[in-house]
Amino acid sequence: MRDALASLPIPSRLLTALLLLLGALMAPHAANLNPLILAFFYTATLWRLIAQRRPEVMPRRWLLLLLMIGALALVIFTTNVGDGRLAGTALLVVMLGLKLLELRARRDIHLTVFLGYFVVLTHFLYDQSLWLAAYLFCGVVALMSIQVGLNRVGIELRLQLRNTLAMLGGALPLALVVFLLFPRLQSPLWGINSARASTGISDEMTLGNIGQLSQSNETAFRVHFFGAVPDAAQRYWRGPVLWLTDGARWTAGRQPVHSLQQASRGAQAIGYEITLEPTGEYWLFGLDVVSNAPATTLLNSNYSLVSQQRVNQRRTYRAASDPDYRMLTISDHEQRMGLQLPERVSPRLIGLVDAWRAESDPSQPLQLVQRALAYYHEQPFVYTLSPGELQGDVVEQFLFETRRGFCEHFAGSFALLMRIAGIPSRVVVGYQGGEKNPHAEHWVVRQSDAHAWVEVWLPRLGWWRVDPTAAVAPERIERAINPEQSQNSDRVVFRITEQGLVGSMWRNAMWLADAVDLGWHHWVVGFTAERQHNLLEMIGLRDLKGLGLAVALAIGSALAITLVYLLAQIPRGRTQDPLPALWQRLLHKLQRAGVRAPPWQGPDTICAVAARAFPQASDQLMAINRMYVQLRYGRHADLRQIGALRKRINRLRLKPG
Repeated sequence: MRDALASLPIPSRLLTALLLLLGALMAPHAANLNPLILAFFYTATLWRLIAQRRPEVMPRRWLLLLLMIGALALVIFTTNVGDGRLAGTALLVVMLGLKLLELRARRDIHLTVFLGYFVVLTHFLYDQSLWLAAYLFCGVVALMSIQVGLNRVGIELRLQLRNTLAMLGGALPLALVVFLLFPRLQSPLWGINSARASTGISDEMTLGNIGQLSQSNETAFRVHFFGAVPDAAQRYWRGPVLWLTDGARWTAGRQPVHSLQQASRGAQAIGYEITLEPTGEYWLFGLDVVSNAPATTLLNSNYSLVSQQRVNQRRTYRAASDPDYRMLTISDHEQRMGLQLPERVSPRLIGLVDAWRAESDPSQPLQLVQRALAYYHEQPFVYTLSPGELQGDVVEQFLFETRRGFCEHFAGSFALLMRIAGIPSRVVVGYQGGEKNPHAEHWVVRQSDAHAWVEVWLPRLGWWRVDPTAAVAPERIERAINPEQSQNSDRVVFRITEQGLVGSMWRNAMWLADAVDLGWHHWVVGFTAERQHNLLEMIGLRDLKGLGLAVALAIGSALAITLVYLLAQIPRGRTQDPLPALWQRLLHKLQRAGVRAPPWQGPDTICAVAARAFPQASDQLMAINRMYVQLRYGRHADLRQIGALRKRINRLRLKPG
């Protein structure tokens, strides 16, 4: 059967709305696609908008063919065709632009709307944030409203939107059931690696790197503890371990991996879940020292967590750590690496260490470590984000001249001094601290919490953590850095609770946004098979899997459909006729102006009396009378005409002549 509406002309308002909507939906792709691809699409959109008033500028078939060839060439030469995600998206965008240039009938708009839905889906290949999802959801509602309008002769935007929202409300229960009970993948639905990632800690440290990173207030990862929260002095988040140095630069070198079972889990183990932001690196972070980690994670000989793939998307994993675990063994290879020195060591450094040796018991190397920490504490060192340029022997210049540095200056110089003293040492980079979100159950560790510390190997104690930064700035352990104020200060400024109403409201809004963002990731984007199992376990259906899950899905879907059907059958009151209410509003205006309007008189008589009393408003009164009579006694009541009548009555002013 042929669609009777398909041959009708395209409503101008509907087409304009569609073109503007597609332009808005395409805007977020500015962060993903080549600007020339978007320029092609927006040029086609503008061309079609102009063609609404000047149909003669619509391209002919031969021109469309040339544009198509040019569009394909544009995709090939501006996009990495080896990346199917980018190439496919770019091709869809230019094809949609070409489709806009051949819109001539309603059936063409139907196809264009469906292409718009595909454009919405492509955004999630690059970004799955809540804010983008909310923006695109509004766009989907608008696209559906346009579809509703295509099935009507007249365009009534309010009615179209109401019908669209009603359809979405009816589909919501079934969508929830399918989302919660449909068998999940082991990885998130949108688990596509992205080449873009935020800055993260790497397996290399050069003086100044961590200071630069700590100027960022972005989130590094979020942590949810399953039990007691460790004290601030225990919240060291272990990352790469650095062994090799030339004095100014530290690198990790090649480290073997071993089985996770080699790290024993003690009675005081702390369980937690980390949601790590993209870093583009292989390193994961765990509370020092990790005793239990995900099955897909490797643990190298330094007890650092290593992912099998680069972390190019937000990742959630569970781990456990034992704060009492001690790494008591040291191999011959580690002994050699822990004592490796640069080709040239400053005589001043050797002299400083010799002075400490003279004051310490050679059989008690811990005394020498404590003497070195006392040196950092007693000398006028400054903990700052602006250490200035270091030239030549950077460690010598830092220790004896500038004495200004960030945590990598203190950690790198301390580890080198320990090696000169014959004590194996290594630098650990990661994060320290974290802030509790007052509106949720998780802690936030920011890039400004990036930190470096030292591990020294001592007989009977094993690898022992030493934080020389804490000897200079003890507040670093208990309080987070304020990166904005620290950049404009001679010393590092630590964060304090904002005072005042505006500051408190802003900070609470940021914490709420953080909590909502993490909830969106956990229960929507990252709703994996494991999280689905945990949810079913919470409601007492822990054994539901396989066939049982399929049966539950079928039953739940049937119940959702039945619920929507029953709700649709509930009798609803008739929609109130707006015309009597408008007429009463007019009568109240006339009565306040002194015009008698008995209820038994008709609109013609009342308006005529009012026109004689207020001759300057006679034209308005007669127009109101004609519109009301036409709407009240005519065959059809157009919503736009009712709105026009409402405006005339609201604008009516009755003043004595």
